[in-house]
Amino acid sequence: MSVDATVERLASSDKTEREAAEEALVAAGAEAVEPVLRALCDEESPIDWSTSASLLRRLGDPAFGPLIAAMAAAPTSEVARRCGWALMAVEVSTPAVYLPALRHPHPKVRKSGIYFLCWQRKAAAEPYLPDLIALLDDPDEGVRDNLIRGFGEIGAVAAPALREVRRGAGRKRRGALAALAEIGGWGALDDHDRQAIIRLIEIKSGYEDPEPMHLCGSWYAVPTADQAAVLDAFDLVEPRPVTMRLGESAWNRDSHSWTRGPHHGCRRVYVTPALDGWTLVFGRMPAVAHAIRGDDFEAVFRADAKDRCARLSARFGAAHWYGTSCGDGWTAWCIAEKGEVVRFYDVFGPDDQIGDGHPAEAGYRLPHDNGIPESILRDPDLLSAPDLVDRIRRAREEEGIPEEVDSTEIAGRLSVNPHEFGPHTRVEGRAVLALTACGVAHGSTPGVVAI
Repeated sequence: MSVDATVERLASSDKTEREAAEEALVAAGAEAVEPVLRALCDEESPIDWSTSASLLRRLGDPAFGPLIAAMAAAPTSEVARRCGWALMAVEVSTPAVYLPALRHPHPKVRKSGIYFLCWQRKAAAEPYLPDLIALLDDPDEGVRDNLIRGFGEIGAVAAPALREVRRGAGRKRRGALAALAEIGGWGALDDHDRQAIIRLIEIKSGYEDPEPMHLCGSWYAVPTADQAAVLDAFDLVEPRPVTMRLGESAWNRDSHSWTRGPHHGCRRVYVTPALDGWTLVFGRMPAVAHAIRGDDFEAVFRADAKDRCARLSARFGAAHWYGTSCGDGWTAWCIAEKGEVVRFYDVFGPDDQIGDGHPAEAGYRLPHDNGIPESILRDPDLLSAPDLVDRIRRAREEEGIPEEVDSTEIAGRLSVNPHEFGPHTRVEGRAVLALTACGVAHGSTPGVVAI
């Protein structure tokens, strides 16, 4: 039976026949690659695309080059996705098979080649470091970014070669610095680079104005300019002066780090200078971070915020905690005065409220109340109307239903709203990154941050 006829049997409804066809095609080797790849790229093919992709993975080395070419020439995003999925686990005999992908003219293919070496075969990537380093000045930003993260996956074995690049000249030096930071953070840099970064931070701090922050996570606000006392209250040590931009960048990186191993997101904390009289603390506390994957995370998370606010307010007179998400509508706040929580609210746990509202919430509705007007609810047919959103908005105005409040609005009324930072914000002192107990034990978090 011809290879083409065998490929057609992959569409059979008989599982035994399909499996027999698969084994016959694997046995055919390189001869089977082209017809199986053709089926993979045909969105109208009766053969399940995952069957074709899995077969190409098993066919190994002969399938790699044709898959690369097919992905680069894919007529649709679906075909490119199928080829990329197949490429992720092609059973190659040696990582050297990946090298043509690193040199391919299509940036998507070069990114895939980086993925294969740095993520799939990172333990065997050392002989190919020169090929990866050659891409440090790649014209495509996505390739450069993927490469820097890839060096972080390879780890310390790549550091000597990257330091050699730093000692040379040319455009690769900047990428090498970022790659070293991704591998080991401050500890991966040599003294010359550390001193250069310290000088740059000092220069930029001298003229830096606060800027609106991207908020995704939680932070504390304490009404004091005594940064040393705040560091002590949070058990933070080894504060290192940074720009406010660097502090925000580090916090946002850490707050989105869910898959980089234990303690990756709880080693350091960003402590602001006093901003209009309030010192803000951004970071994931170890007790909370260590509970993230536990069944009782929500309870630990809320209990820690309430307990910490109470203790901070006993020391500083007041303390606030705010939370918000850039992805799922989460918002929360905790207000404590003189050692007692007077208000706690979390949109995902409205039954866990403390207090019957707060003056800062006056004129708003709480976000767990959807605020759908009675006039809309009385007419179920309206719920499928194409202009439903506009109808609800108009009905709210007519019926006097207030806008919902979120944590940033509450922060703006009670302390400072990081969304509204700007040249008008009064600054006293310096921003710092400080270490938690996890940071002392495991070192500061590696990774590239903005200065």
